[in-house]
Amino acid sequence: MKIVPLHRRGVGEGCGEPEDPPRRLTPSPLPGGDFQRRVAARCQRGIAVLFLLLILIFLILASSIFITWNRWEGQSPTLRFDRDFKALGRNPSLSLLIEDSGCGLKNISVNLKQKDQLVSLVEEQYPAPSSFGRSRIQKSKTFEIGKLIAEKYKAQEGPASLVVTASDHAVRNFFRGNQTHLQRDFVFDIFPPRLEVLSGQHYINQGGSECVVYRVSPDAEVSGVQAGPHFFPGYPANRGDPNLKFCLFAFAYNIPADSPLKIVARDAAGNEAVAGFWYKLFPKKFRSRDIKVEDSFLQKAVPEIMSHTSEIKDQGDLAKTFVELNSKLRRLNHALIAELAQKSPARFLWDGSFLQLSNSQVESLFADHRTYLYQGKEIDRQDHVGFDLSVVQQYPIEASNDGVVVYADYLGIYGNCVMIDHGCGLLSLYGHLSSINVKAGQQVKKKDVLGRSGATGLAGGDHLHFGLFLHGVPVNPNEWWDGKWIKDHVLDRLKPTPESAGGGSQQSVVSTRP
Repeated sequence: MKIVPLHRRGVGEGCGEPEDPPRRLTPSPLPGGDFQRRVAARCQRGIAVLFLLLILIFLILASSIFITWNRWEGQSPTLRFDRDFKALGRNPSLSLLIEDSGCGLKNISVNLKQKDQLVSLVEEQYPAPSSFGRSRIQKSKTFEIGKLIAEKYKAQEGPASLVVTASDHAVRNFFRGNQTHLQRDFVFDIFPPRLEVLSGQHYINQGGSECVVYRVSPDAEVSGVQAGPHFFPGYPANRGDPNLKFCLFAFAYNIPADSPLKIVARDAAGNEAVAGFWYKLFPKKFRSRDIKVEDSFLQKAVPEIMSHTSEIKDQGDLAKTFVELNSKLRRLNHALIAELAQKSPARFLWDGSFLQLSNSQVESLFADHRTYLYQGKEIDRQDHVGFDLSVVQQYPIEASNDGVVVYADYLGIYGNCVMIDHGCGLLSLYGHLSSINVKAGQQVKKKDVLGRSGATGLAGGDHLHFGLFLHGVPVNPNEWWDGKWIKDHVLDRLKPTPESAGGGSQQSVVSTRP
């Protein structure tokens, strides 16, 4: 029996077991390892889902912002009344315009406050804009505030306020939108001005002029005569009594003979007083004339006028362009005359009767109704609102009375033209001149030479077209050429009387030598 030392025995030796070969040791898995792997896998899947979810949210937000991009604007609605006001009357005239140039109006509220009363005048809502542009956006809204006040509230004398609130469909301010708030304080003035007619009988020809004298209370801001569709403002009659007024007015040749005449006075609140006065109208029937339009006239007049105007488009045909000049440009020319009359001073600049052009003969009368014929067919109808006066070619054209030149240039159908302001809205016109010798702003005296006669504009030959306009309304010059008519219908009415002067002596600001 062989004895093996203990230190050389393997494990198990001496127990009858064979010696095992050496084994490589590997670490054993930690307890719970499968759970950690499962958690890690779940985390990876969660991160992927979260990433996809974030991408989806981003796409939704991006598409929402893209679709509603115009609703992120920051411009608030604008509020604008049609006039400035510090007082309103019982039946006021006042409108309100509310606009939003962005995403459209959403809410509008208008309330009237007076003392302890709150009256809702407007309460409206408007739909939001559709994402696909199908719904109509309310960009603007106009309200007749004066009419709403008259319908919903019985005004009381004293202070009051209008409170206006408007918002739009912007998504700002937590989807409340951009907002505008406005409060306008004013006073209700419900009593109209006082009005008293002082002049007596008034005789007026259709197409003619007349003068009325009256007195108004100090609160009247505007007063004058309403003659059919035309309003003629009044002016102070003397320096001592600013409430004593006179008004030169016309009864237009082309309005119905039964058109009413009345004196009106309005205060700052819009209250209106009306007074009738005694008058007798003499209706007139004016002549009718046919005017043949020749090619030679068209070839001369149309290119000349077109070279001086940009308001009329060339129709590509001389006859058609002539109709545009004879109608549309004529209206524009007369609108300018009315505009110039608004700047007329509140006193007479003229001295005595007006003068007809010396040695002249009348070719066409005031208010002739003309039918224009071309190649035997009617192409237009217009009225001749003045006198055609002829002497010889290149005749010196004289001022009919004292005044200030307010126009000295080419004027459409009238060609080279001079206009003189004689005060209180009365203007004289000198048309078709070949040359002009004066300038705008120049003071002239009766018989001063303004230029020379010619055939410019719509003139068939050398002559002067002379017209008189009262606040833009053409009037018959025959009356103003008559010194007796001026004395009876104008100057005598303006002489101080115990009633008009209040018992004291006052100096007239409209005195002129007859």
